[in-house]
Amino acid sequence: MRLFLAQPQEAPSIGASCSHHLLRHSACRACVDVCPMQALTLVEGSITLTSEQCLRCGNCLFACPAGAINGIHAPSRYYRQETLVAPLSLHPPDTAELLVWHRLYHIRAVACDADKQPGWALAVARLNLVLLKYQEPVWRLQPPVDPQINIAKRALLPAGNNIVHSASVPTGKRLLRQLYPRFSETVVKVDPQRCLLCGACTRVCPENVLRLTEHVFETESVRCTACKNCLAVCPSQALTLEEGPKEAFINQQALFTVRCPNCQRAFAAWENESSLCPLCRQHQHGMRSTCC
Repeated sequence: MRLFLAQPQEAPSIGASCSHHLLRHSACRACVDVCPMQALTLVEGSITLTSEQCLRCGNCLFACPAGAINGIHAPSRYYRQETLVAPLSLHPPDTAELLVWHRLYHIRAVACDADKQPGWALAVARLNLVLLKYQEPVWRLQPPVDPQINIAKRALLPAGNNIVHSASVPTGKRLLRQLYPRFSETVVKVDPQRCLLCGACTRVCPENVLRLTEHVFETESVRCTACKNCLAVCPSQALTLEEGPKEAFINQQALFTVRCPNCQRAFAAWENESSLCPLCRQHQHGMRSTCC
């Protein structure tokens, strides 16, 4: 008789695409904020994942803007028609995961006992608050199916209209933005009084939310996944993030080409007025000249 040994399960870890691996002063803590077991912590600018505390619930997969979580997969769930059914996980899913089920599988209800599974009832309530803002149909709580029927063993077995399927949904903040293009979860705001138009934020943004040309500074809000890379590199702290959801928009701010009275070099500016260029503003007492 041949024995088959189970392959060891990959330990959860943080991959190289994490913003904290790329940027020293990254402010991203999306995975830390959604972890129910505090298995993810931010210590001295680095994300640490303690595998012994990890439930593998998958919340971090849907929150991470960089897809940097390794060794964890989205949980498999059971559904019949437009309803999630038992067996339900002990830990309810995060709103971000339920939004993917809503759009990709057209789920509109959960079959559960609110008294025995209050976590799922609360998860549906939180989801419905977001769906109302998205102008989408809300979910319902339905009485659970007969507990004597083992849904897991009947998965994919036909029984009229009661076919039970099992599936998991794809993850990632980028996917969520693509599924709901009418609204922006996070909006980047630029303060023209502080912004030097250096272009650092546009070069570090992985979603191309911020775009700078010779004549226009453009922001496309729906692309933003709140990675906060732009905040980490802005030398003048000219950027802020506002939480949504808000109607998606593309904002175009016209720029002007002016000449610095100190070094005589042309540079992009928010207003058509004579002023020092960003480099000359950093040099006091007129120490910078045209030879710099």
